[in-house]
Amino acid sequence: MDLLSAEECLLIAQRTLKDKDKSQILLLDSQLEAGSNDLMGYMGEYYKLRLIVEDIKDKDRHELDYFIKSLPRKNEPQRAECERKGVFRKESAIYTKILPNVQKYATKKLFPRCFYSRNDILVLDDLTQEYRHLKATEIYTLEHYKLVLEHLAEVHAAGIAWEEKEQFNIGELYKDVLIELHLSTENSWFMTGLKAIVFLAARHPQYQTVEHQSFIHNKLYNLLTKSEELVTPSRTIRNVLCHRDTWDRNIFFRFGSESSVLPSACCIVDFQLTKYCSPTLDVLFLLYIVASADVRREIYDECLDHYHISLQSHLIRLGLDGALISSENFLKECQRTRLAALIIWALTEPQTKMSSSISNRLRSEEPEKFDYYLNTDRSGLLLRVMKLQPGYEQTIMSPVKELVDYLMENEHLYA
Repeated sequence: MDLLSAEECLLIAQRTLKDKDKSQILLLDSQLEAGSNDLMGYMGEYYKLRLIVEDIKDKDRHELDYFIKSLPRKNEPQRAECERKGVFRKESAIYTKILPNVQKYATKKLFPRCFYSRNDILVLDDLTQEYRHLKATEIYTLEHYKLVLEHLAEVHAAGIAWEEKEQFNIGELYKDVLIELHLSTENSWFMTGLKAIVFLAARHPQYQTVEHQSFIHNKLYNLLTKSEELVTPSRTIRNVLCHRDTWDRNIFFRFGSESSVLPSACCIVDFQLTKYCSPTLDVLFLLYIVASADVRREIYDECLDHYHISLQSHLIRLGLDGALISSENFLKECQRTRLAALIIWALTEPQTKMSSSISNRLRSEEPEKFDYYLNTDRSGLLLRVMKLQPGYEQTIMSPVKELVDYLMENEHLYA
């Protein structure tokens, strides 16, 4: 196995069996297998690792399972993009320097434990031993959303507690780690995505009037760039450590049994986009990216209220002032940052709703062109997928329409 050395595997086992005498742990075997195609990510490759070790003293044999996330090894353009953006360096630092301190103030498991990291690899808990994604036949109910919002509230409150206990500011101390890799004019993926939104808006059948076309071609792009300001630390609410990537594939649920309909807990993964910013971004991104527009409108107010009640409860549990973030302050901030949520929905929908078979095939068979699509011009990709995937165009036009309608009505807020 060339991904990890025998010495590294032994170190991982020692860190896992932390109650054992390190000198008595013997590595017997290591088994590595590639993750399934549905686990392929835009920013990495995934593997499963099993270590078989023995405690020489007690004669105990242990089979230890892990999840490995690595820089792309087979796709050179994808690897170059990851290295250029520094996503693994950032996530590695977050897992080793920040998350363990946040976890100390929580009542439950918030994220997978990291046992080993390099700038090109992360060795984590294999959450699939206890947790899983929702199946294709399962849908998010209001209770699912509430559970995730409770989880995010505890992450936010635990981060605040760490700051208050040690009297420092996460954003300041870790400013070189918590850089904006997503909604930034320096991110080619983001800027290409904004051009793709303009491209789709100009094609929308309901926007073929002179008024709409003039707005789309002369104003829309500049208004979309305002999202960068909305994800910087807020001046109007207490900032927190935000996950910033709560879409379906980054949320794992734990069920009491196979027959259980509702989950008892959840866990979040992927911290490449994590930032110190307004807590509303985590809440709104969840509701805009995971929920359909109709569902979101139905549950929106109840979810905002549920998150805020959960946040206050955790702050009070931690001996902090529950009014650090008032309900009025939170709701007003949600209004301010709604544009960022609308934009992230319009940006991500074309990728998250593209079938994995299409995206995986394009990425493996045409890596250079796929990189061009993601970071230079996405229009060709969108047109290709529209022809290959029935209903795709209608799906990705929904967020574009809501975004354009919102901006045409509220342009004055961002001019």
